[in-house]
Amino acid sequence: MIKKINLLIVASFPAKNKKVIGGIEKSSRILINSKYFKQFNIIRFDTSQISNPPPNFLIRLVLAVIRLYRFIKVFIRNKPDIALIFCSDGASALEKGLMIKICRVFKVKSLIFPRAGNLINQANKNLLFRGLIKYLFSNCDVFLCQGKSWSDFAVQNLKIDKSNVFIVNNWTASRELLEVGKNRIISEKVDNLEILYVGWLEKEKGINELINSIPNLVKKYDVKIKFIGDGTLRRKIEEYSIINKIQKNISLTGWLSDYEILTHLKSSDIFILPSWYEGMPNSLIEALASGLPSICSSVGIIPDYIIDKVNGILIQPKNKLNLEKNIEKTINDINLRKKISKNGVHLAENLFSEDVSLKKLSDIIKTNN
Repeated sequence: MIKKINLLIVASFPAKNKKVIGGIEKSSRILINSKYFKQFNIIRFDTSQISNPPPNFLIRLVLAVIRLYRFIKVFIRNKPDIALIFCSDGASALEKGLMIKICRVFKVKSLIFPRAGNLINQANKNLLFRGLIKYLFSNCDVFLCQGKSWSDFAVQNLKIDKSNVFIVNNWTASRELLEVGKNRIISEKVDNLEILYVGWLEKEKGINELINSIPNLVKKYDVKIKFIGDGTLRRKIEEYSIINKIQKNISLTGWLSDYEILTHLKSSDIFILPSWYEGMPNSLIEALASGLPSICSSVGIIPDYIIDKVNGILIQPKNKLNLEKNIEKTINDINLRKKISKNGVHLAENLFSEDVSLKKLSDIIKTNN
């Protein structure tokens, strides 16, 4: 009998009674349940924050020290063969970099998988931060990235050997979502359409630009805009809708379950994600898979995959006029909506499904063990 590889996965594995929202949490959940990872003996190591939004720096520092201590204990107790480490930006990247160092001390191979597009922005803006990331990540055996932009950054800026850099796309285009997309019928109407946003209600997600474009769109097309998610700008959206007398056109649901989000993806007409920074967000992949004509900012690695007016609509971040203009165009051009819907499903199925991405990831792990 062939011995299973002991695979340590450092990601978001919150307890059932602990509600944690985020792309890494969902990706981790899908990965753990995937048929491609049944071949491994998986050791889970949870690095979820204790709250959303995260606690202050001092509390996070204490928790990081505790996690690093627990991380060392895992090596002594569980003896992993290889470690797959997911990381976000900022302090998360530095902490995961130290985990790579610990892997090297215990002679365990490590694969680092950054998931936050903002990490590149932080490294480009701060030479000290870039130097730390470069030093810490240089000890990884494999650098995993979600697209060519990340691959170029790893090789050119972090000086990771090209032979150790692999692109593994997002894997959240589920079979259920793709089935919705393949059967979607695009509405022929140009009024009373429903626009969907899924994500944190924060300024960095382009929420201010989006809500400021709503009054004109309501006046011209009586659009309905649904916000799934929560954050510090929720109260502002509510107050803005009252001041501008558009309460009936705006709905805020808070965070919803996967099944509930699927229901809203089915019933909506257009998806919008006007972020300032992104990696390759789950919400966009899910919208594409479900056949929703999608409008998104040209940031992060999104332009690596979205071709403007072919499989999506690319907009300028932090530009309310450009956002409004492109929403209007998408509403009015029914043929464009049909085109980007069909091509979006095709893109999601061929690049962002479990059968493509998680199979590739499992093969990389086996090859590097």
